[in-house]
Amino acid sequence: MALPKRFMVGGSYCKGYKLVVAAVIGDYVLDMTLATKASAANGIVVTPDVYGAGDYFKLEHVNADGVVLALLIERVYNIGKSVTQLFDFPALELLDAGHKMRLTYTNVAGLAMNVYTTLERLTTKSGGA
Repeated sequence: MALPKRFMVGGSYCKGYKLVVAAVIGDYVLDMTLATKASAANGIVVTPDVYGAGDYFKLEHVNADGVVLALLIERVYNIGKSVTQLFDFPALELLDAGHKMRLTYTNVAGLAMNVYTTLERLTTKSGGA
């Protein structure tokens, strides 16, 4: 059972991203900057538009210098064309200004595709990125 989320001030802000994966085997990286100020990530959804047998992805919290601070999702497989996988973080992932969420998609099948993500973060009253 999920715990209810409560906000004293503000709410959530969702932003979509698209990672273009070529038909070449290898890693494809999408860096998602949440805001120019400190913020907190609440969850992410990942949707590939093609089934890539054996393809998988991971999500990391990376600081402004490119150093990985946390591994949040590891080796989750592409389970089907247009199948959305939702990852609702049990605790907020706090990010300082300039930090990023990094999605790395590993193409094993050698198929071209787009991988769509929607990242949710908390906002203050002013909202937005």
